[in-house]
Amino acid sequence: MKNIIAIIIISTILFSCTETNETKKTLEKDNTVINDSLNKNLKSAFDKGAIIGFSVSVVDDEGLIYENGFGYTDIELTKKYTPNTTQNIASISKTFIGVSLLKAQELGKLDLNEPINKYLPFKIINPNYPDKPILIKHLAYHTSSIIDIDKIYSKSYVLKKSEHDENEDVYEWFSMPEKKISLIEFLENSLTKNGKWYTEEIFANTEPGKVREYSNIASALCAQIIELATQQDYQSFTKEYILKPLKMTSSGWSSKDIDSTKRSRLFVNKEKLIAEYSLITYPDGGFITSNRDLGLFLTELMKGYKGKGTLLNKDSYAKLFERQRSPNKETEDEYGIFIYFSKEFVKVKDNIIGHNGSDPGVMTAMYFNPKSETGKILLINTDSNSDDNFWPEVVSIWNSLIKYETELSSEKNNQ
Repeated sequence: MKNIIAIIIISTILFSCTETNETKKTLEKDNTVINDSLNKNLKSAFDKGAIIGFSVSVVDDEGLIYENGFGYTDIELTKKYTPNTTQNIASISKTFIGVSLLKAQELGKLDLNEPINKYLPFKIINPNYPDKPILIKHLAYHTSSIIDIDKIYSKSYVLKKSEHDENEDVYEWFSMPEKKISLIEFLENSLTKNGKWYTEEIFANTEPGKVREYSNIASALCAQIIELATQQDYQSFTKEYILKPLKMTSSGWSSKDIDSTKRSRLFVNKEKLIAEYSLITYPDGGFITSNRDLGLFLTELMKGYKGKGTLLNKDSYAKLFERQRSPNKETEDEYGIFIYFSKEFVKVKDNIIGHNGSDPGVMTAMYFNPKSETGKILLINTDSNSDDNFWPEVVSIWNSLIKYETELSSEKNNQ
């Protein structure tokens, strides 16, 4: 009798394993079909010819689902742009400030409700509201009343060398290498009454905390406060609490942090590069990473949104994604701490959470859809003003990723 029972059990297990393997093969086959379709759609988008190189990836809270790269990273058009290619990602960098800020609060080094002047070696005051302190959370929500004035903020862009080849475009507002100063010097020159570039115009005629206006300078100031509060260099703080735990080995804040052979040059068009530059206000847009590495970070954010993240505790992630709505904007869009809840990207309907970025030679997007539980990343090495086909190409890429995401979601529901 025992032998009969054993035979039945073994037969059941073998049948179950066979069924599981067949199901797995079917799913792999199905994914191959939709992967091939996405490859074709992305290749069709790339053929519009406005973008020199880009990479995309799709992730969920377990990791990578899809990745691919198209185009080139050099002016000779010989080096392929791949998911391992690195480049700066512009304002997506601010999401690292958000995680770092909440980690610093977890460590007891600061509190979001504290005034910024508690930590600064100089005073920053809105002259229109001298008795209303700017709080740390105002920086995080872009309600600090600090404004990005072009003549001041442009000084953050510093060329890496003085002489350039004929095929390198140098924007007239780029600063020469000898003009490079530290972030804290830049902030003091810009925001304090005795600062070299100070003007009252850099502060809005609105009370801190009342009106939302996106500010790169205020974002960089937030990173500087993290550094002063923790008494740890902001770059090393992010490495210790974000990059190392997530094993983001191809990421960093400068060329010394990455393999320079994998870094893409930035383009105006196929004939013209953009001269290499760096940012004094590097926390607001200077992070260098690959699509694959950034996917690790996006997966972590998706976990954190569901209360299962590892970089921050559950309460901190709840605070990161706590929805705010600006009282001065007639829009349904909401935001968290250096994060956005949006109903569209590049005018394409898409209920998503994340951030995008733009800089000379750079256009990036990193968003996840909480309903489909998938995230999308797009990194581009070409200036958005380069070609009339640039934005139609981006729209085509994003629509292809949405279609893929929808097909994935449909497969999950049919399982």
